[in-house]
Amino acid sequence: MRSLVSEKGHIEVIPCGTDIERFGSIDRAAARQKLHLDPEAKIVFYAGRFDPRKGIETLVRAVGRSEVRQSDSLQLIIAGGSRPGHKDGRERDRIEGIVTQLGLEKQTSFAGRLDHGQLSTYYAAADVCVVPSHYEPFGLVAIEAMASATPVIASDVSVADGETGFLVPPKDEAAFAKAIDRVLQNQMWRERMSEAARRRVETHFSWDGVAQQLDELYVGQIDSLTQAFFSNNAVSQFRSPIGSAKPSQNLKAAMGTSKR
Repeated sequence: MRSLVSEKGHIEVIPCGTDIERFGSIDRAAARQKLHLDPEAKIVFYAGRFDPRKGIETLVRAVGRSEVRQSDSLQLIIAGGSRPGHKDGRERDRIEGIVTQLGLEKQTSFAGRLDHGQLSTYYAAADVCVVPSHYEPFGLVAIEAMASATPVIASDVSVADGETGFLVPPKDEAAFAKAIDRVLQNQMWRERMSEAARRRVETHFSWDGVAQQLDELYVGQIDSLTQAFFSNNAVSQFRSPIGSAKPSQNLKAAMGTSKR
């Protein structure tokens, strides 16, 4: 964006915020108990529309290649609404066909459309949230998952980083499979990522964090404009030649006269 808007890169990007009180309000153990999920399961979670551009096929095929697949503990949960006979319904049918083709029926469940309360519980219950989109304008799912202290694996069009999750090339099922295995097979690493994810959202993507970034931007711009005004314009007008008006008169002329 910086390169497109300005050749000199003079642009600040401030993201959307998310509700860190809602997302992050329940821990993993309590979330799994609430959803009747195995406390020892390795849960991979996806939330989003049924649309080919969302890359759900890449995720399913990645899980099919995962080393953890050999364990009975692996679970893939796909959340998202669909309507039979519509585009999203046809995409869900296609994804279900791939699940069957790969023999993942026992490991895969379709949670349907979730409201925000349900969604926050599923995020918290997951070991990892995968965002395999081919294109993502912002990546709100990734932010919500991170707020829930869940590591994120995303296509490198999203917002995760090496501390809070992994970025991999879009449509690369082998790379997604490798990243999923790295998170699921190393509990200490996953817990470190979970803590880093939550901290990052609190700082950069909470509404308080976004407000702080806006405040710093506005204050910085005001300071810059004030300094530019006095250094480039006002100072030269305040310098009074011999015999001319007093400096106080020049100041009034420079600043203008206000009337109540």
